[in-house]
Amino acid sequence: MAEAIQRPLGRRRSRNFILGSLSFGHGVSHLYDQGFPVFMPAIQAAMGLTNFQVAFLLGIRQGSSGAVNLVGGAIVDQMKASWGPILTGCMIWAALGFVVLAASPNLGVLVIAVAIVSIPGSLWHLPATAALSRRFPDRRGFAISIHGFGSNIGNVLGPLVAGGLLTFMLWRHILLIYAIPAAVMAVFVWWSLKDLGIEDGDQRGDEKPQRRVLAAYGEGLAMFKNPVVATLVLAAAIRGVANNALFQWTPFYLKNATDGGLDMGYFTAGVYLSLLTGMGIISAPILGYLSDRYGRKQVLVPGLMIAAVLTMFVVSAGDGIMLAVLLGGIGLFSFALQQIILASVLDIVERGTEATASGLIFGINGVLGFGSPFLAAFIIEDLGGYGSIYYYVGILTFVAAVTIAFIPFPGQRTPARRPA
Repeated sequence: MAEAIQRPLGRRRSRNFILGSLSFGHGVSHLYDQGFPVFMPAIQAAMGLTNFQVAFLLGIRQGSSGAVNLVGGAIVDQMKASWGPILTGCMIWAALGFVVLAASPNLGVLVIAVAIVSIPGSLWHLPATAALSRRFPDRRGFAISIHGFGSNIGNVLGPLVAGGLLTFMLWRHILLIYAIPAAVMAVFVWWSLKDLGIEDGDQRGDEKPQRRVLAAYGEGLAMFKNPVVATLVLAAAIRGVANNALFQWTPFYLKNATDGGLDMGYFTAGVYLSLLTGMGIISAPILGYLSDRYGRKQVLVPGLMIAAVLTMFVVSAGDGIMLAVLLGGIGLFSFALQQIILASVLDIVERGTEATASGLIFGINGVLGFGSPFLAAFIIEDLGGYGSIYYYVGILTFVAAVTIAFIPFPGQRTPARRPA
């Protein structure tokens, strides 16, 4: 074992290669995740679903994601040697999930399929974020933002690919096709990341005893005793609910002709949605670098304020060029700021609890996200149609900004990096 530890590390063990591989896999995961909302209007039309039935599907998607994160975070922290197989399993599970989703004959099976396909993308974040937090303690905000940069490539391509294919193919056939690249990606992830946890500074021969999972859950709950962590998680939850409503219902606003929708074609709607979800390609690395250099709050508060103001003007923009400008502007802050909130929490928590902390943030977002689509559906049905969602999102984003403004951020924790 000593010889294995002393052996020079290969290219696949360098932290930059791992960052690149994790970011690429994250991009593929989000290509699927952000393509899914584009399919929802087609699924609604094909199966005759009401807005509240759609809300139930969206709630199941968010709730399942939240459950995976809440339960999985502490477990993933205890299974570092299995991080590579877990990430590989995410891709295999995605491939199987798309097959089930494509074959769904009714709403009941569709609910099960939606729950299945929500799991891989949610689970991916836990070992990936923990590994990056450990490997880049000196540039944590930048590394997590680059991981988010990968997701933003998927966020751009997901709506474009889904919208383009829907112009000449049935949604069921497309989802069957989606299973193929997911299976191919499983091979790549296994090749590039199979030793991710094993070689992350703590080898299989580490003499420290493994903490029990129940004790790890206790440590997760103990994090809330820190008022800064608790308030950051609250702000992340508020912002997460806003983002969920924005991404879930914008395709309906763009595509549907009823309830104040703009009646766009599938591809055109995909183009506009890609601006909303994918502009982090530009902003994520920049905002991550700025947050490392000048502080998390100095980036988060103005970013959230700008996003809130832009969101309030979406409906008045109609369907012209100003709509594209506004959605692109909102997209600069949509995922990128959530990554910086996550980095803020990881600055504070103890080493060895990174996945638990990530699970708390994503998990609470998901649990609250189960009820959020029903509130959004009520707003659409009774308070002004699909366009009213943007006022709801703008208000929540403003509340998140004010919450973060009052947090006394500590100095960012940047301990010396262990040899990779």
